[in-house]
Amino acid sequence: MSEALEPRPDRHRVFFALWPDDATRAAISRATREAVRLSGGRPIAKERLHVTIAFLGELTVAGLDVARGVPPIPVGPFELTFDAVGVWPESKSLWLAPSTMPDALTQLQERLWTALVERGFRGDERVYRPHVTLARRARAVESAVEPVSYPVRDLALVESFPDGRNVHYEVLERWAL
Repeated sequence: MSEALEPRPDRHRVFFALWPDDATRAAISRATREAVRLSGGRPIAKERLHVTIAFLGELTVAGLDVARGVPPIPVGPFELTFDAVGVWPESKSLWLAPSTMPDALTQLQERLWTALVERGFRGDERVYRPHVTLARRARAVESAVEPVSYPVRDLALVESFPDGRNVHYEVLERWAL
């Protein structure tokens, strides 16, 4: 592992996410290739594609232990269909999202934040907009996308490490839904 990827021993940048398998990531990449090209943005590497559920920020080792101790969120497996693409003007991020949010995803996000707040984490006040970030520094595109179905079976706790202009992600834990 390069020195740039070494974690700082006192701080851990972590988040909870839906972490697609390789087949789903490949399908997302294929379905959005043209939109990414048209956006002119800097593409996100296929192996880093994910859906953030709760971003916790930088935690101490003790905070990371508390996050790892969050109990499983029993919503059951569900399907998530990505079928809408767009760009957020404020961040210039090209994204892929579901046009319809499954009830199970709403429950997962709400129950996870409830469990986190009960353990001392500060809740996120923003409206939750599930998405996969496809490119940075993108411009708006008019592009249809082939729907991609993602069979969601688990929730992951992920740590991010700076890696030059990018980041490296490491899945720390997985919990079945």
